[in-house]
Parts: sequence; C-alpha cells; structure tokens
Amino acid sequence: MQGSPDPVLGSDALNVGVAALVGTCFVALPYALRNRVGEPRRLALVGGAAYAVVCLGAWAGARLVADAFVGGMTADPGTVLGWTLAGALVLGAQAAVPYYCLARWRLVAPLAALFGVTVLVLPAFLSVRGESDPLALYALVFGPLLVGLTCLGGLAEYALRSVVVAE
Repeated sequence: MQGSPDPVLGSDALNVGVAALVGTCFVALPYALRNRVGEPRRLALVGGAAYAVVCLGAWAGARLVADAFVGGMTADPGTVLGWTLAGALVLGAQAAVPYYCLARWRLVAPLAALFGVTVLVLPAFLSVRGESDPLALYALVFGPLLVGLTCLGGLAEYALRSVVVAE
C-alpha cells in the first residue's frame, strides 16, 4: 500500500521485539551506571546521549540499509544536520529526564515511560518508505509531547509518594 512504511527487520513484530529489547536495556542502564557515574546530572547526560545515539543509529541505519532517505532531506546537508540535531536533543531529553528523576528522587514512573516511548518510537525508526520521515515528526511534534508526559508521570509519582509518606 502506498505510503505504508516497510519494516526493515522483516516484520512489524520483529521491529517491536527489538524495540522492547532496547527499551529494557535502557531501563536497566541507570542501575548499571549508578555507582560509576555518581552525580544525577552526569547520569542524565551520559544516559541521554547514549539513548540518542542508539535511536539515531537505528533511524539512520535503517535508511542506509534500505537506501531510503527522504529525498528532500538528503538534498541539503544542512537539513540533515538540523533534523539530526533536533532529534538528538529531544531523544536525549527523553532518557535524561527519567535518569535524573531516578538518581535524584528514586522515581520509577519516568523509566516506565521511557520503556513505553522506546517501544512506540523505535519501530517507526526501523520502518522505511512511509509518507513522512519519523525523525522529523518526532523532533517537532511527538517527542516534545512525550517528554512532557514523561515529566508529568514523574510529578505524579512524586506527589503520590509525598501524600503516602505524609500519612
């Protein structure tokens, strides 16, 4: 069907399975790095950068393997750089927020959100030849919304813990 993205790994189920595996790894990562990195800001920076690199690698790798970069994006190197930087910023924030919340306040709801977002976003990054580029849509629309929802999840957990502990 025209405009329907093709899964690079062969099936939508496999794309989702890989996304779930990657999401699980990034939920476990702050527990593995906690003693090595120490300070919450450093953990957020390192974890956010690692998450952005992996997600951008999946997006770019899928397009390189399938020779399916959007024509308008590759025509201008500045456009590619701009979308890549915007995507890296939003993807980095998507992981940095949960990592900081875990290290600073021991909040786990943002980590659950990170898993959910990863399972939602990576299959789109691992699919090619759709009507629009998923990185641009993520950087402009869905990413900031999902980062905001992740923050709200953390605030809700913090408020709930404050009420439960106060009683």
